Amino acid sequence: MSANGAAAERVYDELRRRIMHWEIVPGQQLRETDVALWLEVSRTPVRAAFQQLRADGLIAPKGRRGSEVPVWTRRELDDSYRLRANLEAWAARLATDRRDQLDLPRLHALADEMTSLAKETEVDLYRIAELNIDFHQLISTGAGSTRLTQMLSRVVHLPLLYKVFHTFTAEQVTMTLLEHHTILLAIEAGDADWAEAITKAHILAALSSLMSAEELFTAQGTA
Repeated sequence: MSANGAAAERVYDELRRRIMHWEIVPGQQLRETDVALWLEVSRTPVRAAFQQLRADGLIAPKGRRGSEVPVWTRRELDDSYRLRANLEAWAARLATDRRDQLDLPRLHALADEMTSLAKETEVDLYRIAELNIDFHQLISTGAGSTRLTQMLSRVVHLPLLYKVFHTFTAEQVTMTLLEHHTILLAIEAGDADWAEAITKAHILAALSSLMSAEELFTAQGTA
């Protein structure tokens, strides 16, 4: 990898981390010159990192030369999560029908690790969020539908998946992680109706928590 390529990867990783951890908040403007100064690099790797972040949907063009982390209104959040709930529920149904091709040991390991992390004295919610994303993506890709995967990529906003665990109470964290085990029980039982229903309810519960988190909207000025 060239020096510029390595620098672009480092810039991308750092900006992605800051966006995911809400250190760069929705609505915050980003300029190539500013980021180059922050990270002490030239504008060339920053420009390449911005291109990848735009492709991932993590930033969007703003003005003539800037970009910003997308802002969500309540309506947009509700729409995207309900679409996600229906798409992932369908993915769970398809994955159940193809369960012999699913990496069930990996799914169980992810579910177990999340449950264990939630029992620690200091709970690492960001680590749980990362594992949660892996869990859901593994089931979705296990559905075996390229079109479904493409559709999900357009409605799943990764920063929200990182933020949702911060809007849960401790009891809600426990319940949502228990639902992962229930989803796996349904899949292994070959009950596509159950897998579809529990997955949809699981995601709609997250939506309910996000919609009641006033700071999510006041922080980005869209209450």
